[in-house]
Amino acid sequence: MKNIFVLVLALIMLTSCQTRVVSTQKPMKSNSLELYHKYTIQTNDAKVVKLEVLKLDDENIYGKLKSGEDVVINKSDVREVKKPDVFSSVIIGLAAVAAVVFVPI
Repeated sequence: MKNIFVLVLALIMLTSCQTRVVSTQKPMKSNSLELYHKYTIQTNDAKVVKLEVLKLDDENIYGKLKSGEDVVINKSDVREVKKPDVFSSVIIGLAAVAAVVFVPI
């Protein structure tokens, strides 16, 4: 039972850690997004889009969904942008596993 708990906790940590690149406190700049990286973009109408950025210009973000569909998002419609942070996820997961293994119940 303890092993299953550790596995589930590690998987949750790996999938949940993301770095906030753009938010209301961090407005979008010309170098906020990098080409050919994957981002999760939330628009002002609360729509969430996971895409790979292919092209940027002054007004739009051009990307491709996992399904292969091309998407164009207006920069003025972006509320928040998050980027997956695998390194932090692994560190948090390892710390959680170490805490469960080494702390006696």
